[in-house]
Amino acid sequence: MEKMRMESVDIVAQNVEKIGQIFPDCITEAEDESGNLQKVVDKDKLMQKFTHKIIGGHNRTL
Repeated sequence: MEKMRMESVDIVAQNVEKIGQIFPDCITEAEDESGNLQKVVDKDKLMQKFTHKIIGGHNRTL
């Protein structure tokens, strides 16, 4: 019988990896609270990919 690993899945890290697969130029590195480098999403670069397709505020219709 296989034992279960007792560690939680880092959903955020998985999402960063998925975004990096689609938009590799939107991934960079930044230091976390402990000073370790980690992959992060450059929000400004990612938003530029969707500038003409983003709505917000009062422009929404449901």
